[in-house]
Amino acid sequence: MNSSSKTRLITGIAILIALEVGLCFISNYVTIGTVNLNLALIPIVIGACIYGPVVGLILGLVNGAIVLVAPGTSVFLGTSLVATIVLCLLKTGLAGLVSGFAYKALRKKNDFVAVLIASIVVPIVNTGLFILGVFAFFMPLYQEWAGEGANAYAFVITTTLTINFLIEFGINVVLATAVHRIIVVIGKNQQKKTLA
Repeated sequence: MNSSSKTRLITGIAILIALEVGLCFISNYVTIGTVNLNLALIPIVIGACIYGPVVGLILGLVNGAIVLVAPGTSVFLGTSLVATIVLCLLKTGLAGLVSGFAYKALRKKNDFVAVLIASIVVPIVNTGLFILGVFAFFMPLYQEWAGEGANAYAFVITTTLTINFLIEFGINVVLATAVHRIIVVIGKNQQKKTLA
């Protein structure tokens, strides 16, 4: 990789991180009940598709680090510091990594379908790992939120899957066409610069 390619890579990643920071800041104030919506999943998809799974992982880790300092995360930090740190970093980091591998595996067959699947993978992995983490470490907290005598497991599934997941999933599916267009344009620009 020559210095011009490295510069483009670093610049592209920096732009995606800046977009993530802005969207994460907005997400801190977009809550539905006890659920914060992570609007910053799209930059992870874009980075994973354009630059590969490792960049998807990096962008996911950045997203997780931002979520760690979000106001809503303080409740989880008070319950279990280590579990919160691991869960925040792991869920979005792996989501970016898996998204990049999904795109890489499918792009030669159908680029749009590859982008769509990569876009869908991120909220599935993110939410799935979050639910597993809640079941493993945060059930007393959710039992308190659900109320005495309520089924805390049903509460987790209801609040996380029906609200959080469906909205994040819908946003990613709807924006998959725009993400695909971005990837096509950037890909053409990179080819022109390589040929020049």
